[in-house]
Amino acid sequence: MKALWIFVFSFVFAVFLNQLQAQNESFLGLTLGAALPQGSFAQNDFGNPEAGYAKTGFLFTFDGALFPDDYLGFGATVTYGSNNPDKQQYKKDLISDLLERHPDLEQYEDDIYFDYGVWRYLNFHAGPNFTFNANRFNFDLRAMAGLSLAWSPDQLLQIKINDEETFSRKIDEKAVPTLGYTLGAGIRYSLSSGYTFRFIVEYSNCKPTYDVVESFDIDGDGNLDIESKEVSTPFKNIQIGIGIAYNFEI
Repeated sequence: MKALWIFVFSFVFAVFLNQLQAQNESFLGLTLGAALPQGSFAQNDFGNPEAGYAKTGFLFTFDGALFPDDYLGFGATVTYGSNNPDKQQYKKDLISDLLERHPDLEQYEDDIYFDYGVWRYLNFHAGPNFTFNANRFNFDLRAMAGLSLAWSPDQLLQIKINDEETFSRKIDEKAVPTLGYTLGAGIRYSLSSGYTFRFIVEYSNCKPTYDVVESFDIDGDGNLDIESKEVSTPFKNIQIGIGIAYNFEI
């Protein structure tokens, strides 16, 4: 009986291996989709300096991988993502915090000017890729790391009294380089002439540090006091996308 089970197992395993026939596994691909914020990046909590108030955003990737081996290869991706913040809630919480710290400004609450931009990031990541082929399907796994450029939303909150600046809070929108990483999985379904339909699910993370500058003249003497502090916000997104890829042989 034991010999029979060994024979059956060997037969099934041989059939399975026969299905894993290597096709052209190296690929170049384009993907569009959504960036779903995670953790503190998605929190609406002004008391947490890492909170990003981020909402579901846009994703674009251009990527590829070379597989000199049937299963193990090396890949790279250029990924652009953006997330709009919950601007109404952030404005409400920001002004509430401002008036709590400077109650003398309450009478000017209706004169507050506020403008807020968008979270954006651009990843240049590379690393090992793994693929498993089954008939017309390729199941991909990858772990990549590298340079991330992150932009915090351009922000300006300003109060002017008699055309004189009394208070301002400013964050400049500029690219901040930092290290980041991407972990992901995907499925490619072979169509024809080397083209494949593709679906990916990835986790992307980087943590840039940017400057928040506040200037104020609460005493009305014309002299602005300036305070600057550094804030770090982790850009954590689940990236979901669909697209096309072209499989080729190396």
